[in-house]
Amino acid sequence: MLQHLIAWLGRLGQWGYLVIFLGAMLESAAFIGLVIPGESLVLVAGFFAAQGLLDLDVLMAVVALGAAVGDSLGYEMGRWMGRPALVRYGGRLGLTDTRIHRADEFFARHGRKAVFLGRFVGFARALVPFLAGLSRMAYRKFLPYNVAGAVLWASAVTLLGYFLGAGWQAAERWMGRASTLLGGIVVFALLLVWLWRWAAHHEAFIKHAWNGFIQRPRVHALRVRFASQIAFIQARLSPRGYLGLQLTTGALVLTGASWLFGGIAEDVVSGDPLTLVDWRVAQWFHAHTAPRLTQAMLAVTHIHDPIPVTVAAMLVAVYLAWKRVWYWLIALSVTVPFGMLLNVLMKYAFHRARPSFDVPLLVLTSYSFPSGHVAGATLFYGVVAAMLVAKIKAWRWRVTIVLAAITLVVLVALTRMYLGVHYLSDVLAAFAEGVAWLTLCLTGLHTYWVHRLSGPGQK
Repeated sequence: MLQHLIAWLGRLGQWGYLVIFLGAMLESAAFIGLVIPGESLVLVAGFFAAQGLLDLDVLMAVVALGAAVGDSLGYEMGRWMGRPALVRYGGRLGLTDTRIHRADEFFARHGRKAVFLGRFVGFARALVPFLAGLSRMAYRKFLPYNVAGAVLWASAVTLLGYFLGAGWQAAERWMGRASTLLGGIVVFALLLVWLWRWAAHHEAFIKHAWNGFIQRPRVHALRVRFASQIAFIQARLSPRGYLGLQLTTGALVLTGASWLFGGIAEDVVSGDPLTLVDWRVAQWFHAHTAPRLTQAMLAVTHIHDPIPVTVAAMLVAVYLAWKRVWYWLIALSVTVPFGMLLNVLMKYAFHRARPSFDVPLLVLTSYSFPSGHVAGATLFYGVVAAMLVAKIKAWRWRVTIVLAAITLVVLVALTRMYLGVHYLSDVLAAFAEGVAWLTLCLTGLHTYWVHRLSGPGQK
């Protein structure tokens, strides 16, 4: 079916926008969307935009509008068709009356988040709006999250097809796996939230049941037999001690960031499809430049040049020395300068040339991989954010600080790609490199510091 749609869309020309609009709209309609390949059609449309057959900006607007209208259509279907339609047709999709009742309760508590996340999950895209209408969720609450999810989904899928170009078939298979994975993550997260709420209301029952379980003869025998292994796991997950939760979490983050950097570096060295995406992203940014935007991007990127970042780090170091905060002074002194030195060594190890354009916005002669600006921003803002989070106890301020640090790093990465001095893989690898080095320094310093204060005998 999809192959026929592709051939038909190629012959329609500008009328293809209507087909794409209908595909994006019908995919969100209840039950109908389960058989309409709207996401694949949008992916292919992005490929056509890369070939000049469709306008990219108009295409993203059409897809977002179609997705939003389709979600609203699904919402109205759920509102007016109601429970009888689910009872009649839902059984074929595994939607029993018990599950429908649970969906009512779920939307009463988490409806707006479900509307936004459902847009990115293949099996939920056609059902979430219907369930929102069925649950009588107010449309004024439904619409903003519906539009936000539609715009973000339309932009992401269209640009993916645009950048991958002729590799849209591989991207289609990847999107299918990604939707399944994301769906599993969302279900798992919702399950954790439900378990947490249930446990909070049944604390006494859980404690009584747990005490009864561990006192059973067979369980007691297993506890005695594997006492050393159980104690080891408990120590690794304990927030107390220098070999506890902080070290375990740091080791996991370090492993993940290092693995990500290694995967990107391997693709760059071997010329895998990621390098094709690099060039398409670079071309897209270069084709969408504007004078005032360029001035703003230059201002942001120059603020994060090595000299300004070094000066900022020195000012923070002077303040910490004045306040005699030796722990964070050592953390800053080890993380930022040595991390930047590591980045320079990486550049010479890979010696990748920077993007080249006929009319460049900024000309640099140094190597491209990985980005020094992104690495420096990740290290500096990472240390500052960790220091503030450790000092501030209010959860909302902690979240704000972390999100602000991430936003600044992403902004620096965008300026480097916009100005045409780095590829997408350069900034991704720099972020992974920065996170890995930051985690190694902070985790190592924390482990040593707590060990020195608590004594070698405690874990």
